[in-house]
Amino acid sequence: MTKTTKPAKPIETAANRAKAAIKDAAAREFLADQADSAQDGAAELNEQSAAQAEKATVSMIASYASFTQSLIDMTAANLTHAFSTVEKVAAAKSPTDAMKIQAAFVRDSSKANVERLQEVSAIARSAMAQATATARAAAEKALAQTHKAA
Repeated sequence: MTKTTKPAKPIETAANRAKAAIKDAAAREFLADQADSAQDGAAELNEQSAAQAEKATVSMIASYASFTQSLIDMTAANLTHAFSTVEKVAAAKSPTDAMKIQAAFVRDSSKANVERLQEVSAIARSAMAQATATARAAAEKALAQTHKAA
């Protein structure tokens, strides 16, 4: 013996189809909205990341320029001192005076270069610390934005 089921009424069947269509349309609309939102978030994150990278790069270049300028200043000071010593040696009255001038040059130059190298290394440390801090801040901000976007 077989059971027979009542045939569905046409109005109930149409209502069920309409409900399913509404649910499907709402799901598609929801997914489309979510995709648009994710795409907008990704574009904004990309723009912010590019701005942070540019800021970090500018900071590093400025620090490097400062370091390079200090090296150029050190070289110029050494050259000025060396040319001044050459003039003094050329004007020396005796070989003994020339050797005294040369010894004074070596002593003064060594002392000045130690001080200059300390200044240059302080500038390099400062530049590296600033570049590291800028890069760290940019990375932290990008990471926070990534977590926020996700």
